[in-house]
Amino acid sequence: MYDAISKGFARTSGDIMGWNSATDQLHIGGLAVLGGVFREFPNLEWITGRFIWFNEGGQTIKVLDIQRWSRGRYLAGTNRYIQQESTFSRRSLWEKAGGYADASRRMSSDVELWARFFRHAQIYSVDALIGGFRLHRNSLVLSNWEACNQIADENIDAEVNGAPGYKMVKLFRRINRTIRRIPKIRVVWQRLVLNSPNGILCRLPGPDWPPVIEYQWGKNTWGFRK
Repeated sequence: MYDAISKGFARTSGDIMGWNSATDQLHIGGLAVLGGVFREFPNLEWITGRFIWFNEGGQTIKVLDIQRWSRGRYLAGTNRYIQQESTFSRRSLWEKAGGYADASRRMSSDVELWARFFRHAQIYSVDALIGGFRLHRNSLVLSNWEACNQIADENIDAEVNGAPGYKMVKLFRRINRTIRRIPKIRVVWQRLVLNSPNGILCRLPGPDWPPVIEYQWGKNTWGFRK
């Protein structure tokens, strides 16, 4: 799949890039949101909307609260589920990051791509509905959840080990791996610390978070939330 995506992007010429898998879909008006936000903020390089789930019939069944990301928290292992169907970037960022480094995998290569995107730019959350993941019985991700998480961990470990600094992130990942081996503590740790969007590391505000983008009715345009 990722090889096909890379080859497809190589044949395009547009400035804004994104894709959906065969069963996923854009939300009504999602492309208008993309056009408005990227036009209003020419220096932004990648954005993501609210996390959305569709059922098999394409009906919206779940919209999560707006989430925020930073490179440090992402590499630490929290907030790593950036919904690919809601995430779009400028071509310049795709080219700087080098696209998919390993297009041979069938799952979870987005995690590794986002890690390299973070080297060059912050991701901005948009309080709007752009695209979503369709829940269905043949989902490759849902039927291989443990394998997907293992691949994600391998990709993030490689990024962290190759990054200068980030001593606290590396320490936290070692602690995390240790705790996850203890059955009685693992569930509590996941729920209270890591769980997105309600875990401690996902909710604590900090200077590493860029501001949320929202539609400002008085100005009839997109702007930063105060």
